[in-house]
Amino acid sequence: MNLTIIVITFNEEFILPHFIKWYRDRFPDCKIVVYDNESTDGTKNICLSTPNLTYIPYYTGNKLSDSTYLKIKNNAWKHADTDWVIVCDADEFLDITPEDLNTNQTLFESKGFNMCNVENTSDVCNIRHGVEAKQYDKIVCFNKRYIKEINYGAGCHHAEPIGDVIFSSVRPKLLHMKFINVDLLVNKYKSYASRLSDENKQMRWGYHYEQEEWRIREEFKNTLQLAKIIR
Repeated sequence: MNLTIIVITFNEEFILPHFIKWYRDRFPDCKIVVYDNESTDGTKNICLSTPNLTYIPYYTGNKLSDSTYLKIKNNAWKHADTDWVIVCDADEFLDITPEDLNTNQTLFESKGFNMCNVENTSDVCNIRHGVEAKQYDKIVCFNKRYIKEINYGAGCHHAEPIGDVIFSSVRPKLLHMKFINVDLLVNKYKSYASRLSDENKQMRWGYHYEQEEWRIREEFKNTLQLAKIIR
């Protein structure tokens, strides 16, 4: 089953190898297209050393621009030469198989979970614990032969697809690898907060990145206590 995965990155050298492994274990021949927003870590080197991966840098003046991000997610998949596409972020692991895509349905709505590294494992792909996160009940996988526009809204948690819209009865888990390492999470929030564009600030897009460090650490600890085995 041919599949193209469109992913947006910024400084994802930690999660990106796990992301690639996750999808290549399920779809060995899948094409991965990385749109990279001026990473300063090893993201580019990982991409250039990975077979069947296309690396496309894009520039926003070193600002986190959700409007640019949205434009990419709403349009980049149209250039794929496979029927099925996944449009996601580097910390979003869709638990789907080639058998699931052998269907007459044209879209999947996921069931979202924030994943929690309760066992403190270095193997992100084997993290088993999570908490339900309904904001990740969203469309990231669809068949571009039938879907003409996906029409994501700000944050890409909502879509208004146009075309032959037939939702599958299968709802694959979308595993958001968020609560994996508390220091990485704190640093990510600080980095993203420092890069918020003027437009983002005005529209309150990404405002959660401006949380105080103690709140991030408290949320991390509390969420791990609530986590249950979900896979």
